[in-house]
Amino acid sequence: MLRLALATLLCLAACNTTRPPPGSTGGGSGATAGGSGASAGGTGGSAAVFCAAAQCCTDAECGPGTCCAADKTCQPCCRDANDCRAGECCGDDRRCKPCACTGNAACRAGECCVNGTCGPCGCTTNGDCTAGQCCKNGTCGACACTSNQQCTAGQCCTNGTCGPCGCTGNDDCRAGECCGVGGACGPCGCTTNAQCTAGQCCGAGGVCGTCPCMGPADCSAGECCNPDGRCGACRCTGNGDCLAGQCCGADGKCGECPCTSKNDCTAGDCCQADGKCGKCGCLGNMDCTAGSCCRADGTCGQCACTANDECTAGQCCLADGTCGKCPCGSSNDCTAGECCNEGKCGECACTSNADCRLGSLCCK
Repeated sequence: MLRLALATLLCLAACNTTRPPPGSTGGGSGATAGGSGASAGGTGGSAAVFCAAAQCCTDAECGPGTCCAADKTCQPCCRDANDCRAGECCGDDRRCKPCACTGNAACRAGECCVNGTCGPCGCTTNGDCTAGQCCKNGTCGACACTSNQQCTAGQCCTNGTCGPCGCTGNDDCRAGECCGVGGACGPCGCTTNAQCTAGQCCGAGGVCGTCPCMGPADCSAGECCNPDGRCGACRCTGNGDCLAGQCCGADGKCGECPCTSKNDCTAGDCCQADGKCGKCGCLGNMDCTAGSCCRADGTCGQCACTANDECTAGQCCLADGTCGKCPCGSSNDCTAGECCNEGKCGECACTSNADCRLGSLCCK
């Protein structure tokens, strides 16, 4: 009976050290993530391989007619170019990709091989194009005209293209339009105010528009005549030109008066360098609410920590003085199914799919 109990204890001890969980850091020789040669990537400094959410790693793991795509999901495989979209061909790996053709036979029905790529077939005669189009340099397009008779009514042939007819004089234009320098009809340019409608004046560029003002009498009540000849808000020269409580700014406009001290601002605000009232900056922790500290930029915020006991339960004081998720020392510090890698909990290193959780695969 004593021998049987001793044998059982020896067996349990051997089972507990034979195969540790992936990524664990158990003690003893060969107990660190599979020991020598068993860590992801093996010996020799190869990069570790981790479990990742995937449907497949190779085509063999997909069903009939499907292949393992780059995103590790099973996608339909192609058999020939007819299984692919226009301009694509079925490659040796049974994936659809842009065609690299050497002849029309490598393309889909109705396509031609042009410069090594399958696409629409070029034309050779006008008969290959739709009605009203002509074949030029292997491409169907608008036919070049040689006379106005080849254009639609109201259009003229200019440099082989049908378009608006050019004018040679005002008689070629509609009523109210004039023939411009470029041979196009458009608004007639004015030279005197008499050529404009009542209330308008002939401005720069020969265009009729609003007449410029000469003084306040030309403007509406409360407006002034600005140097550009337009009526608008009157410019101030001093605070006396503004309403009560307003000041004359450097731009000649009345507005809010600048502050000179904290007394010019509402309670809780301070006078900033730009003469505007704003939130007061802190000079020490006493200027902040309970639990906040005065930062170097003069704003109140989270206090910097120096030890873990200054953080909430389950958090640690990080190198930047903020409280956050504690770094792991071993996989025992992580949740089930995660391993500790460089102080962070995450996917476990693997050597085969058996090391991964359900829904994850060990793809190299």
